[in-house]
Amino acid sequence: MEKNETLENRIEHLEERVRLLEEQLSKKNSTVQNQRPIIHSKQQEKTTIEWDVLIFQKILPPLFIIVFIVGILWAFKAASDYGILNAQVKVVLGYVVGFALIGLGVWQTKQSRKNLGQMLLGGAIPVFMLTTFAMHQLYDMTGPEISFFLNVVWILLGLFLTYKFKSQGIGIVSTVGGVFVPFLINSTSPNIPLFSFYEALLFTIFLLIALKYSYKALYYVSVVFLQIAILVFFIFTNVPEALKWLVVLPILVQHIALLASFLKTKQMLKDQAYTLFSVMIFTAMWTRIVFTENEASVLVAGIAIVYGICLYMYRKDLIRAPIFIANGLFALLILMQLVVNDLLFEGIIGVSVIYLLVYKKFTHKLHIILFGFSYFIGFYYVLLISITSWFSWEMLHWIVFIAATAYEIYMLKAISKQKKYIVFNIGVPYTGVLLLYFLHMIAIIISGELGSNLERVFTSSLWIVVAILFMVGSRRLLLEQAKYVGVGILFFTLAKIILFDIPFVNVAIKALLFIVLGIVGLIVSRAYYKK
Repeated sequence: MEKNETLENRIEHLEERVRLLEEQLSKKNSTVQNQRPIIHSKQQEKTTIEWDVLIFQKILPPLFIIVFIVGILWAFKAASDYGILNAQVKVVLGYVVGFALIGLGVWQTKQSRKNLGQMLLGGAIPVFMLTTFAMHQLYDMTGPEISFFLNVVWILLGLFLTYKFKSQGIGIVSTVGGVFVPFLINSTSPNIPLFSFYEALLFTIFLLIALKYSYKALYYVSVVFLQIAILVFFIFTNVPEALKWLVVLPILVQHIALLASFLKTKQMLKDQAYTLFSVMIFTAMWTRIVFTENEASVLVAGIAIVYGICLYMYRKDLIRAPIFIANGLFALLILMQLVVNDLLFEGIIGVSVIYLLVYKKFTHKLHIILFGFSYFIGFYYVLLISITSWFSWEMLHWIVFIAATAYEIYMLKAISKQKKYIVFNIGVPYTGVLLLYFLHMIAIIISGELGSNLERVFTSSLWIVVAILFMVGSRRLLLEQAKYVGVGILFFTLAKIILFDIPFVNVAIKALLFIVLGIVGLIVSRAYYKK
């Protein structure tokens, strides 16, 4: 009896604990449900505040500072048209407005109106530069040396304001204005060494600031506008042949600076990676345009070696290594084009294979894009050439292209395991079509001067052989798509014989073609039927 009572007490105790736990759980669920509407309302309130910040603090200040500067320009023009102000007064007022904008910008920043203050500070830089331009170009009050010095002062002021107030907007205005300062100076004989040194130094300084504070927009602006400045200088300046390399020097400095920052910094690595690849392309273009073939070969070979060393040092880096491979391969292609142009096609196809292998290892999107782009170039080129002899570059190009295509289809299947059947369903028939066209050209070579009748026979015969190989290969390689491609080639060959060959060949050749095709079809049918 005592044991039964003890067991009943334990059961009652456990039931009581279960009841208490259920009550606590229900209270917790009700509390969470009551709190959800409050969280939702806070999110809505936060969204409203973000819209206010976007409109009144980020959109309106830069928009209306531009409107303000344009208004000042129109006001000066109107005053000049009506004879109210002379040249000296307009120049003085321009500088006064610039310093006034700086004063207002500093005051607004101290009043916790950061965005408005930075826009006012940034607006002062173009006012100073436009005033200096008018003083030099329009009113002829200063020479090129003083004007250049003043513009450099304004750029240094913008650089200081960018650093002082941590403002990307001021930096962008300063770097854009600074890049085009040499074009604001009227000079009959431009100082090319000074131009190159100035542009290279300006880019390097703003690149360091952009990376230090992770200013993406300033980073891209500094990279792009240097390229634009060099291009504009070449277009509008008569550069002597002996000094062209000096004009391109800032491009090489840009490439070296971007590579060094990519190696040593950790900020914006993905942005740096894609930028470095883009600059590699532009560097190669400038090298081919400006330098002789021997000079370009040495320079490009040096670039390839540098990227090879970088790849060895960072071979396990998932971000840096793929870019070093891409840039190194691009440099090698340019080198092949300069040294062994006949093998450039093989280089392009080989590079496409390497890109695919690199993508398999690193899964970097850039390499699958480069693979597709390089393969498309090879495909476009190979369709434009015809094989005219057994031992020719065209024959080599076609053999390499077909072999690489088959291997790349196999690699794509291995990469996209979930979609391997789609890859084979498209890739195997595509390879079959390439083979048919290739064998048609081979048949033309075999027939030679014997006439078009034998060329038709040889073409059909070779197509039948390919169909057999596809069907045999389907069993050997367990590739079901090859079986259907082989059958499709047989039907296509039959259609060709009926529609195009019969009207032009004699009865004996007609009989031979139909007998061979019929035997092959029956053997194939019997083989798969037996299976």
